[in-house]
Amino acid sequence: MKFQKDQKPVGSDSEEDLLDSANETTRFQWKNEADWTRRKNTIIDAHPYLAGYTFFAGLVLLCFASNLTVFVVSFLFLYLVSDFMTNDVRRLVPFVPKALLFSILYLAVIALFTVLFYNIIPNLIAQMPGLAETLQSQAITLFENANARWDLTQYVNPQEVKSAIVTGTTSTLKFLAGVFSASYKGFIYFIFALVLNLLLYHKTEKLDGVFGRRPKSLMNFFYRFVITRVRVFYYYFRRVMGGQIIISGINTAISTIVIFALGLPYPFLLIGAVFVFGLLPVAGNLISNTILTVMAFVTIGPWAAAICLGLLIGVHKLEYFLNSKIIGDIVHMPMFITLTSLVVCEVLFGIVGLMLAIPLVLFLRHEFEQMPGPESNAEGERSKDEGKRLKAEG
Repeated sequence: MKFQKDQKPVGSDSEEDLLDSANETTRFQWKNEADWTRRKNTIIDAHPYLAGYTFFAGLVLLCFASNLTVFVVSFLFLYLVSDFMTNDVRRLVPFVPKALLFSILYLAVIALFTVLFYNIIPNLIAQMPGLAETLQSQAITLFENANARWDLTQYVNPQEVKSAIVTGTTSTLKFLAGVFSASYKGFIYFIFALVLNLLLYHKTEKLDGVFGRRPKSLMNFFYRFVITRVRVFYYYFRRVMGGQIIISGINTAISTIVIFALGLPYPFLLIGAVFVFGLLPVAGNLISNTILTVMAFVTIGPWAAAICLGLLIGVHKLEYFLNSKIIGDIVHMPMFITLTSLVVCEVLFGIVGLMLAIPLVLFLRHEFEQMPGPESNAEGERSKDEGKRLKAEG
């Protein structure tokens, strides 16, 4: 193979950068490559949707194969909150600059996560052994009282029950400690998402200059195709998660009253957990209220746990009503499809799949509705023929 010599570069840009200069382009251009660039890209011209979706699906699969799901969801939420602060909130206070609102948001987020990951969570992990012992003693005492009242020895072996309680509580708290420890990896992803969101906020207009500077190039085609699909998905993500944030806020307000009324420890951490888990459709309420029930049982006793169980049932029923009124007006899908999408996405993408499930289904529905189906042309021809026949008969 020989490089071409004394040949004009393909394409012409006013700004020469790196390999765009005439000499460098000539050095790295293979024989007859100039002829290729003058020809049409038959694959793209004949199958633009196939080529675009193949490239887009490759990027998505690469993202999930690289275990970047937490990073993607963190970035989506940060962009959602930034969009809300700099657009929706600014409509209420138009005299406040966008940059100031964006700065307030970032300072609040940084302060919150600094306190959470460097104060609250380490203290909670350090107290896990004491919580395990308290939970075990509470459960064993409760069983002994029930055994003395109803003589449960004729049905179960007390020693086996006590051993199961010790094993279960220890393994559960070890799992929670592991979750808190693993959250530090998610925190690193969150920091990167925070930085990238900041850069995107200030440099959005420069993306077109980087990837779309040559309108007829393959890079420009893929860039336009991907950016359009990302905007469509974000539109549905914003609407669905906006409704879910309202639902989570209502649930959190109710739970906050119970938390302070019972005097549970780490009230602000529990309130934050209720709100965060409440962002997960269906499963979030079960997870957050289970944490409240266990905490109430360990620190106060069975009667406090019973109140939290009542809260779990009440909020669960309330969530059905809120979902039908808020999310239902947004998605316009039957519950069967909603629950199926939640199950499938949880299996494929883990717990964060619960947040991506409904926007993903809406996105897929939108994309397939925009493409003509194989029967549409045939139906159109039949309608034309029918029209001609009726006209001839008339």
